[in-house]
Amino acid sequence: MDSVKKLSRITCIVNRGLTPSIVENLNSIGIINLQIATARMLKQREKKGRFGMGSEMIFIEDPADIISFLVPSEQERAALNPIADNGGRSTPGRAMVFSKEVQLLKAHNLCHENNVDSNLEDKTLGLRTDLTGICCIVQRGEGNHVARVALDTGTCVPGITFGHGTGVRDKLGLLRITIPAEKEVINLIASSYDAEAVMDMMIDVGKLDQPGKGFIYLHPIAEGIANTKVTLGIPKHAASMEQIISEVDKIRGNTTWRRRTAADNEGDSKQKRSYLENLTNLIFTCNEGRGKELVKIAMQVGVAGATIIKLRNHHPIDSELSAISPAREECHMFVSENQILNIVDALEKEGGFDDKTHGQLLTHPILKACTYLGA
Repeated sequence: MDSVKKLSRITCIVNRGLTPSIVENLNSIGIINLQIATARMLKQREKKGRFGMGSEMIFIEDPADIISFLVPSEQERAALNPIADNGGRSTPGRAMVFSKEVQLLKAHNLCHENNVDSNLEDKTLGLRTDLTGICCIVQRGEGNHVARVALDTGTCVPGITFGHGTGVRDKLGLLRITIPAEKEVINLIASSYDAEAVMDMMIDVGKLDQPGKGFIYLHPIAEGIANTKVTLGIPKHAASMEQIISEVDKIRGNTTWRRRTAADNEGDSKQKRSYLENLTNLIFTCNEGRGKELVKIAMQVGVAGATIIKLRNHHPIDSELSAISPAREECHMFVSENQILNIVDALEKEGGFDDKTHGQLLTHPILKACTYLGA
């Protein structure tokens, strides 16, 4: 295997109306190789009762995009700042952005990282370093139900996209008939002090430790900004609660003052639960149509299954990147570290990094995971 390269992967979950301007800003600083997935952001809004009597919270879906790209680790801040600026960091509700360290194991020579303009000022725009990512994969139709935990707890606005599951269903015998291959993938970031508590609540709501219900995991975040405007509507006061919380965070320098304690999860829902540890997320990106075939090859050397997400590759029309198909697939495979070399070799032998596939293989650690582990 070629030498491993450490990079920063930046992800932005943004209202679709902001996507063109953010992409334009990124292109202007040298970030020209982008992946974009169609998504939605789930928010809540207070609905008044008849004749103004009483109220209830209803849930609203906003069209969104998930933009991701790679840069050298030392250029992370320079790449994050234009998104934070354009996303309106001082105005909650517009975007969520975060970065994480990944390792590039192998890639086609066109599928490389971006290089940011070296003359850019390395500013600080309120990026937080006390964050942990939460990713949850559930059956299609269950996404909003599980994602509501992020809203109910005031954690952040979650981003939800669609995926296709493969592999795991085949191991469930007759039960596989009741489990659709279509999946929903929920992404959010939480304070590192609260991430495990939020994860446990999502497990309880989605029954994720039962057969065929889903998979959830925590992953490390380098820095980012959460979208904390979980409720739509006109504030009743001069500042919204989200703005007040954001300012207190700045004054205190961290979020420990609003930490949710383990007491929130005590009782029946805090039953003894088994978690998976020491796992790695392999992210294999390739031209559309090749993902399912290559995941099958990876399964022959130990991968239990994968979730495949459709992407569109965005790049300048007149660049060498035009050889890459605009229709791409991102395959997420969860494995132990000792499986990685065999998987890389198997993918390479099957043409995973040739001109037909334009493959790219990344890895990043999983802190903790939960799914059905059998009796």
